[in-house]
Amino acid sequence: MNVTLHHASGRPWLLARVLDELPLRYVRKPVPLAVAGPTSARTEDLEEISRRVRAPHELAEISRRFDGSFCVFGSLDGVLFANGPAMQTRQVYHAMIDGVRVLCDRADVLSELGGLPLDEIALGLRLARGLPYPADRLPMWKGVSAVPGPQYVLVRRDGREAEQRTWWRRPEPRLTRADGAALLRDALETAVRVRTETEADIACDLSGGLDSTPLCYFAARGPKGVIARTFYTDDPGGREDLEWARRALPAMPGVHTHDVFSAQGLPGFYEGLYDLAIPMDEPTQAGAAIPRIRHMLADDVERGVTIHINGLGGDHLLRGVKAWNHTLMRARPFTAWSRSRAEDAPMGIGPLSTLRQLMDRRTYRQWYLATVRDAARGVEPPELPRINDWSVPLSLPDWLTADARASMLDRLRRLGAEATPLGTGLAGHFDVFTVQQAGRLARSMGLVGQSLGVSYDAPLLDDHVVEAVFQVRYEERDSPIEWKPLMKAAMTGLLPDDYLRRTTKIGGAPTRSAAS
Repeated sequence: MNVTLHHASGRPWLLARVLDELPLRYVRKPVPLAVAGPTSARTEDLEEISRRVRAPHELAEISRRFDGSFCVFGSLDGVLFANGPAMQTRQVYHAMIDGVRVLCDRADVLSELGGLPLDEIALGLRLARGLPYPADRLPMWKGVSAVPGPQYVLVRRDGREAEQRTWWRRPEPRLTRADGAALLRDALETAVRVRTETEADIACDLSGGLDSTPLCYFAARGPKGVIARTFYTDDPGGREDLEWARRALPAMPGVHTHDVFSAQGLPGFYEGLYDLAIPMDEPTQAGAAIPRIRHMLADDVERGVTIHINGLGGDHLLRGVKAWNHTLMRARPFTAWSRSRAEDAPMGIGPLSTLRQLMDRRTYRQWYLATVRDAARGVEPPELPRINDWSVPLSLPDWLTADARASMLDRLRRLGAEATPLGTGLAGHFDVFTVQQAGRLARSMGLVGQSLGVSYDAPLLDDHVVEAVFQVRYEERDSPIEWKPLMKAAMTGLLPDDYLRRTTKIGGAPTRSAAS
């Protein structure tokens, strides 16, 4: 569906092409507003906000108040406003084109409109392993600027000057597991309902794990029920997911169809990738799986499904990381030490190494510059982040030319000179960085769905779902001895007790290894 909204002068203000099942919600006056993406905001809600808003920055209320994953656009007294989700499941960019600053949710569209050249250094950096913030946010074209998820952009009356301000901050982890579980359950139910309150046919992944299964439970309660999709492999343990999915199904009478597929019938990783012709505006970790995702969504199209819910984001939100222990060390040192040793001892890491990492008090900028320095020297980083790592340590590809390597290192150092963390303390930064990375992965997968006319969405990465999880104390959010206890607590009484006793989850590594 194509939509065109105009300024009072009659000139175009907003041009949009959106999926029919997720139409753009907008009001034309008194203050023009538009919300693009699944949202709980109704047209009458936007009308009420349009009548009472007095300043452009007040439009950030829409993202704070309503559930879903969406971009907001508005125009007040000649000033343009735009923002996307804090977790970057959708994105806003801007660029100067013919003397006017233009906003868009795709960087490649701006580059084409303005004839902007590729930023080869930014492209090279995005192919590095463990690229730290803010280097990971660089658009692929010179002259294109990305609006960070927690910020909004204002374009002044002259149509040229742009200013970015913060609208979202990470909530502090103060809740118990019980209180956080209740909050998470409500946020999940609402996030799924935003997508299922429609006459559209809906599909949902049902992996048997503690990410997609709760989403499928809530989707099954929608007005039209849901098609559940479970894939299995024939590698050792590969059918375990199918068994757990079947244990959960009795609690989902709204699952009117349960499709079970063998992964052997799917395209191989990277198979036919060059022939897919799916436009992307940045490199993505989804690249390997895009042929498989497209194959699955093409089957949705044949069945008339236009909304498909996936469970991406659960591991990023619900599984503990060593960085939590570093921040815990300041408030609960004995808890931090016991958790750290429970993780380090099986890996052969000695107590002194654990203690040194826990006591490391470098700032984010100091750590950032140190990891760039190590990469310049060719120091091989560990496979997994250490307790004192603010994110995965940087590693540059071996195939870089000397000039490319020097240019990339220079850009990294200049970015690091003013680098500030995304949250309070090491754990706060690690949380936001990791979930935003997942959000951008979900965005890339969503672009695959858009190319086929299917809304392929990850409700676990909606801002309000993430906020519910972030509010839980680190030591209660996850445990070294239990599998995703926060989600289990959230779904207690809804999913079968027999299902909630699951203690492990088979990953996709065997399948990827077999394909490589």
